[in-house]
Amino acid sequence: MKLKNLKKLLSAVALGTCLVAAGCGGDEGAAGGDKGANFPDKPINMIITHGAGGDTDYNARLLARLLEKELGQPVVPNNVTGANGSIALEQYKDGDKDGYTIIATNTAALIGNKATGLSDFSYEAFEPIAIYGRQAGENIVVKADSPYQNLNDLVEASKKNPGSIKYGVSMGGGVYIASVIMDKSIGAKFNVVDTGDAANRLTSLLGGHVDASSVPYSGAKEYIESGQLRSLGTLLSERSKMLPNIPSASETYPDLYVDTYYAVLAPKGTDPAVVEKLSKAITKVVNENPEYKAEVEKMNFQSPWVLSIEETKAELKKQLDHFLKFEKYLK
Repeated sequence: MKLKNLKKLLSAVALGTCLVAAGCGGDEGAAGGDKGANFPDKPINMIITHGAGGDTDYNARLLARLLEKELGQPVVPNNVTGANGSIALEQYKDGDKDGYTIIATNTAALIGNKATGLSDFSYEAFEPIAIYGRQAGENIVVKADSPYQNLNDLVEASKKNPGSIKYGVSMGGGVYIASVIMDKSIGAKFNVVDTGDAANRLTSLLGGHVDASSVPYSGAKEYIESGQLRSLGTLLSERSKMLPNIPSASETYPDLYVDTYYAVLAPKGTDPAVVEKLSKAITKVVNENPEYKAEVEKMNFQSPWVLSIEETKAELKKQLDHFLKFEKYLK
């Protein structure tokens, strides 16, 4: 489905659908005043914008489980999926402002959807609570028997024979944006093929249907370690400290980075005292909970990392500015 048609569908869904869990257009002052001091006194509904089993879901559910202990109330995960997170974000951006519905997403989707035209809003339509973790990075991978030893080899080969190298992406997502940056910023001339989500991109690469792709390190790890795949670098803006031998693509091509961070948002207008309380609770889980540390190092190959409300806003603006440099090529 084309991005423009998908955007129309999202608008229809948002107008015709309002999930009971979040409500629509709730009382703006429900969490205001003294009620903020008593927050929370009932379960919190955490909307997860991506499907069960993926990295956004994994990180959100881990946070929800440990946040319960910190807040003294259940934090109930609820997956509302579709259109790279846009369906959930559209439905809940104007939801109840009492702090009892929060949204867990990833920044590549939140920011990228606006840059591609899938959404007409971004982080500014919400109250950012925290960026609370980071992905190990999409790895640009090829089969181990490919002639490309590094990213420059791959890019230069595509320039010499435009369209001859098939590069697997998921249309509209962060890896698609990276492919546009490779084209417009560094002159790579791949035959970009929509091969779906990370699992399907990996299958397509292993099966020889594409010559290169971008896959999260957590998904490619066993194939890299067994010698079936070669990583040419990550799409992180800097190397992962836990994976120091894998270079960042931006070391060679400064514009080529798509950082995927995990973020928690609240509907616009949520009581600042509630947002602050949630932010502090998340910060405490990330910085002080040993179970959290062990899990994210195992899954994300990253040390625990969290940003304050203002730091989160600054990072989201930085990512949006970066993507919007390529907006005219993405829509």
